[in-house]
Amino acid sequence: MGRKWILAGVVWAMAMPAMADYAAGLEEFQRGNYASSLYEWRQEAEKGDAKSQFSMGLLYEQGLGTRKSLEDARKWYRLAADNGHMEAQTRLGELYLTGQLEGGDAKAVEWFDKAAGQGDALAQFQLGMLYLEGRGVTADSEKAAGWLEQAAEKGVIQAQNNIGSLYENGQGVEQNATKAFELYEKAARQGDIYAQNNLGAMYAKGNGVERNSAWAVFWFTMAANGGNEVAVDNIPEVLDRLAIKQVAGSRVNIRRGAGTDYDVVAVLRRDDNVHVLGEMEGWSQVYFELNDFPELGWVSSSLLK
Repeated sequence: MGRKWILAGVVWAMAMPAMADYAAGLEEFQRGNYASSLYEWRQEAEKGDAKSQFSMGLLYEQGLGTRKSLEDARKWYRLAADNGHMEAQTRLGELYLTGQLEGGDAKAVEWFDKAAGQGDALAQFQLGMLYLEGRGVTADSEKAAGWLEQAAEKGVIQAQNNIGSLYENGQGVEQNATKAFELYEKAARQGDIYAQNNLGAMYAKGNGVERNSAWAVFWFTMAANGGNEVAVDNIPEVLDRLAIKQVAGSRVNIRRGAGTDYDVVAVLRRDDNVHVLGEMEGWSQVYFELNDFPELGWVSSSLLK
């Protein structure tokens, strides 16, 4: 997981005299006048302003308003980080973690630890994963769980899934299937395909929640649609628990939602099989396969037999 620091795209401009402060640099940056923002921020950065130092690092890393230079970016990030700038500390950690700076995982741990201690959610997530995997630090599942839980509480989706896994397996925390289910569901509803698969498995097994094959198929299919190949393999294990019906009309529209106002996602033909997940106001939510790939949709219940 990474933070999207700044938008791509460069608009060059000559540096213009202006009041040299962070706000002036930010205003120029927002206008796309990166060379001018570099000028403004440099004045404050050289006076020790951490926000300006961090912003200088971003400009040099991306090559906005100046040449692209990771070494200059590192210099400014380090100055900002030493001045306690949380995001600069996290960015240094990412650069070490990805091998863009020499020093390896141990240096990544050092900087993530500083930022995590200040409450940076991304640093907490990364530090938790490093402790979990024993990279740059002795593996410690309890410390991993502690950092991942903090990141999860701040809304880091991957952290929600990963701490959910620790709760499910009792790794670094007391085993709690109900807590695992809640965390998986939170991440799954935000689109995490790994959490969606995990949530499907919880429903399939009745672990942490009452067993529900329809919800299992739903979440496995959502994960599969997002590219989770494990979820594709999980679907057949629960699919035969659902009722099978056949299409009654010669050409029947399968829609994205329960109603004719929703887009058509597929057209099925007479006697095609569908698996029914549930019904609502005369519409059935169905599982079907399109070009051998799992899909979900809605069809009028009157058009099934």
